Amino acid sequence: MKAEIRPRNFNSSHIQQASAVNLADHFHNRLSVFGITIDDSSTVDRDDGIWLIELSNGNFELQVSITDVSTVIPKHSPIDKEAEERVITLYHTNPSAPMLPNHLSTNLGSLEEEQRRLALTIFFQIDSNGNVNNFTIKETIFTNKKAFSYEEVEKILANPQDIPEHKLLLKMQQLAHLFAQKRVGKSGILTTEGYVDEDGNLIKENVNTHQLIAEFMILTNATVGNFLAENNLPAIYRTQDVGTTDFDFVIKTMGHCLVPAVYESWAKPHVGLGLMAYAHFTSPLRRFVDLVNHRIVKNFLQQKSHPYSIQELNTICDHVNEFTEKFKCDRANYLKQKRKDELEEKYSHLEQVNIDKLSSEELSELIQYTAKNNRLKDIILSLEKRKQDLQPKDFYHIWFVGKIQHFLEDEEIDTISILEIKSQLGNSIIDYKSYYCPIRQKNFAFCYLDGKTTLNPEEDSKKNKARQKAALATIKSYLKGELTSQPNNFPSATFEDFIKEQSLQKLETDIDLTNLDDKLFSQLIDYCLKNQFEEKIIEEIENRINRLSVKDLYKIWFEGKINKFFNFSNLDFTSVVLIYCQINNYSIKYRIEYNPSEEVYSALCCINNLISPEISVDAKKSRAKQKASMAYIQAYVNNTLITAPDIFADENEDNYPEKNADQDDDINPKKDIVNSIDNNEEKPTKLNVDWVSKLHYLCQANHWKSPEYIFDNFGTFFSCIVVLSVENKVLKSKGYGKSKKDAKQSASQVFMIQHQLET
Repeated sequence: MKAEIRPRNFNSSHIQQASAVNLADHFHNRLSVFGITIDDSSTVDRDDGIWLIELSNGNFELQVSITDVSTVIPKHSPIDKEAEERVITLYHTNPSAPMLPNHLSTNLGSLEEEQRRLALTIFFQIDSNGNVNNFTIKETIFTNKKAFSYEEVEKILANPQDIPEHKLLLKMQQLAHLFAQKRVGKSGILTTEGYVDEDGNLIKENVNTHQLIAEFMILTNATVGNFLAENNLPAIYRTQDVGTTDFDFVIKTMGHCLVPAVYESWAKPHVGLGLMAYAHFTSPLRRFVDLVNHRIVKNFLQQKSHPYSIQELNTICDHVNEFTEKFKCDRANYLKQKRKDELEEKYSHLEQVNIDKLSSEELSELIQYTAKNNRLKDIILSLEKRKQDLQPKDFYHIWFVGKIQHFLEDEEIDTISILEIKSQLGNSIIDYKSYYCPIRQKNFAFCYLDGKTTLNPEEDSKKNKARQKAALATIKSYLKGELTSQPNNFPSATFEDFIKEQSLQKLETDIDLTNLDDKLFSQLIDYCLKNQFEEKIIEEIENRINRLSVKDLYKIWFEGKINKFFNFSNLDFTSVVLIYCQINNYSIKYRIEYNPSEEVYSALCCINNLISPEISVDAKKSRAKQKASMAYIQAYVNNTLITAPDIFADENEDNYPEKNADQDDDINPKKDIVNSIDNNEEKPTKLNVDWVSKLHYLCQANHWKSPEYIFDNFGTFFSCIVVLSVENKVLKSKGYGKSKKDAKQSASQVFMIQHQLET
């Protein structure tokens, strides 16, 4: 890819301006300070020096001195204009392209050893806990007592001697750790993999020394940023704003998925560093924004007018932000090409490479190189010997770059991590869909790669293992070109699985439903409500319909909405609708009229102001009532219920002559449901009465023992049996509800009515 940023050459005006600089002209009225510098061994432009003084009270004075080139580079001068165009020093070009002419960047502006240089020094007053109590900024003359390299300091920190120089560095490191602990952020931190700098770059070597210097520089930039913000000074701030200052929340929820840091002319939070204000100040030799901020700070301290207008600052910010995006692209391409060239030089002659002696990292390099150059097959046999050394990134290159179908039978490979690498390096979308079948006690999982997956899911008793298998299956299908966007559904448990599970035994032969006891068959109905009623189940329901409990009939019709079994006229339809009303707290009414001319009863069942569209007729009152209940159930199942007419506004629904005692033909309802409620059961339910309290007060008034409540769970509703001993008699009643509380209320109401205790 063609570079967007090209190195620029300095012209004669830039060279002349730099050559004319005389530092001694600016030494007047400046405080002399000294310190040390710590940089890369190849550094030629030293921006910052540090020094630490331990005070008698246990506190510290930390001095951070930054080279002051703003004094010798006036605003709008040739060098200043050129620096604004260049924005930063380019280190990735060959040769490197400094932002300032070499006479300034590597000589007069660089804090060279034993040389006097212009500087701005921040004097921090810090307590033993790492808190900054105060600070001052002064123009100084800085002398570098020793120019350390990162490597030198890292060795000292690892093995310090009892000498002042080493003690100084150890104290600095301890202070840097305190600073790091006080910040909340994902950047500028020490991790197990290395040091992550403020731009998110991972540094793996000399990490302790990098952290030491970085923490002092972050402290300086943050202090200057806060100083500018508190004084309402427009400047060039480094911001990373996500609309909240709750840094803990942002880091936990967003992690590294943050908006990029940018430059703005007013202070905003920097979430990555966990700071409220941040301004680059510590690198004026190689970063133009630092040079601008130096001028702003100095003018304010000298009580001069602001050197920049808001418009000028915004223009600089826009230019620098645009340049930064181009630079990131250029640098990434440069590093990519550099890496490619290094691998080419190292591994182009495979026959000369002793694979058995390569380190794990070198082996990964070799796999990456051969995968991209279609030469993996040449080393695959050697890789089999070193399979235990292969890392997830190696399998990524083998499978997704080299397209080699090898190692696919090993279920112990961390395929989930490999697909995570695929999502990062290959810009793929990885997703998992899982399902746990409680009957089979198995987890099923699909792994989706860019919207496609395997035809069938993988399964395992453990969820993570099922996902691992699914990831491996997806990789296999990807390599074979067999991924699909229309996979099969997750397998449902069959009723055979349910029965085996409930029976707590492994049944090898086909299950004979006729041999199931009533309790297990009732549980099977609950299972079918959550899944489906297979034809075998429907047939068995019909076979045993006359011995099913009323609660099972309720489930079949009102929950399962099975439109069958209405031809069995001997079923207790009335008790079924009573359960329906109790569970849902609905009122129920019957409108029954006698036709003397035809000697028949006409009946309608009204629940919650809904009735069936057909009137039920029978010569017997009880049968007409049962038929009306059945008609309501059938209309409910078929969704044909209609709004009740005004005739149900009259609560006295028994508009027919009383029959003689010998004409009473009420059927015998089943024993497990309220079966002896008198005509009062057909009146609207008294919804606002606390029947439990009413029964409790009745027991207190008559000096009876408190009633006992026995609950049972039927899947989607509860039953409650009230048991009360009265004058050597044990009275019982049963009610239903969607919760235990509702079932208890229902049972108490039925108890009061059934045993004629209502006052």
